[in-house]
Amino acid sequence: MSDAAWYAPIVAKASGWLSTAADVADLAQGATVNLAVTGLSRSGKTVFITSLIHNLLSAAHNQNRLPLLGVANSGRLIGARLEEARAGRLPRFRYEDNIEAMAAGAPAWPQGTDDLREIGIEVRFMPASTPGRLLSEISGSPATVTIRIVDYPGEWLLDLPLLGQSFATWSRASLRLYRRGTRAQAGADFLAFVAQHRHDEIMSDETAKQAHDLYCAFLLQARDKHGLSHLQPGRFLCPGHLADAPFLWFAPLDIPDGAQLAPNSLGALMAERYETYKRVVVERFYNDHFRWFSRQIVLVDVLRALLAGREAFEDQRLALEAILQSFRYGSGGLLAKLLRGPHIDRVLFAATKADHVPDIQRDHLAELLRNMAAFPAIEARSSSAQFDVTSIASVISTAEDTQDIDGQRVPVVVGRPVGGGKQAKFFVGTVPIRPPRPDAWNSSFLNVPLFEPPVIDPAPVDGIAHINLDQALEFLMGDRLR
Repeated sequence: MSDAAWYAPIVAKASGWLSTAADVADLAQGATVNLAVTGLSRSGKTVFITSLIHNLLSAAHNQNRLPLLGVANSGRLIGARLEEARAGRLPRFRYEDNIEAMAAGAPAWPQGTDDLREIGIEVRFMPASTPGRLLSEISGSPATVTIRIVDYPGEWLLDLPLLGQSFATWSRASLRLYRRGTRAQAGADFLAFVAQHRHDEIMSDETAKQAHDLYCAFLLQARDKHGLSHLQPGRFLCPGHLADAPFLWFAPLDIPDGAQLAPNSLGALMAERYETYKRVVVERFYNDHFRWFSRQIVLVDVLRALLAGREAFEDQRLALEAILQSFRYGSGGLLAKLLRGPHIDRVLFAATKADHVPDIQRDHLAELLRNMAAFPAIEARSSSAQFDVTSIASVISTAEDTQDIDGQRVPVVVGRPVGGGKQAKFFVGTVPIRPPRPDAWNSSFLNVPLFEPPVIDPAPVDGIAHINLDQALEFLMGDRLR
């Protein structure tokens, strides 16, 4: 018998003992779990975090609001409270402002994510395990777990692949993409400017800034008007506190294969800023924040991509693949953490705005997202991470009804479209369970407006009506609340 075969069972048992001891120590001292929330613009990150916090704070008064969260439905949840803001941390997530906006006389959706923000919520509960219950009885105190929620734009994850690309390589790949389809139309002004400015012309701050401004305008139009998602650099769309940093003033240039960037040339200036951007922004985000996350939820607005058409839908699939390639998967065991360092061990992809379609269509929404993320899911499972897909509505803004259409009774949703003034019924169509075939895009799939939020109670008592928010929380945090 080899040495490895002999000591492998002992190592496995030791890992289990250490994990149990660590769990009991966490219960005694109070553990902290980092939950990262991300998604591309308008996917619903801010609303998700606001509803999650409000419902956890309300759960002591209304445990039926979270029936699929194990610690709540078993009656072990005692209560929750927000952590105080502390000096030296990230800017605080604006939970109170968001609740105030949604509870106003004319409720409005809160402002979206613009930079890194965090908030901690301490959950108090009775442990389910025998050692945990005994420890709680001896100490006279319940167990506590602090969920530290970090909110960041999903666009930033699209920048991580840049770490393996030179400026010339990135420029060539980008311009090949931008000269096709919708991007060519949205980027016409930028492409015309690049055609007039060679990479080997004398460097100029003014020219670089003009190129950058035109490039950013193109990215914003591609996202906001055409629904595209795979747009780099992501910080150009969500710059956060770096909006006025001069090292962001770069854009891709035409650089032929094998060409060298001459000193004092426009290409050399752009390349220097590109490398500074990678070092100061991308690497720092990865080292200071991203690689320390242990639980991750990625919110995806699948409905918006379907409405925007074939190119936008395929582009969102590319963006999802790029985002998932950024995650560091691995088992959450104690020995694995000691040997390999922190990593993401649970990833949940959630199709948002499930209330915008009737109940019968919500499984389709999740299944479509599952098919869009099929290859990354295999990669995640092969690395021992737990991966799942669901559909959610952080806030229910519609009701269900039926309507006669062409002699048939069909399910519809009833809601107040933003800016519409009054409630109306909407037959949204059929959500496909697989990415549509190329010939299926000739007719639209859905008729889905953006609905106004309902009026909510700002006091954390009744909570906020949702779909599957508790299911998502159970997958992400249920093991830490036992």
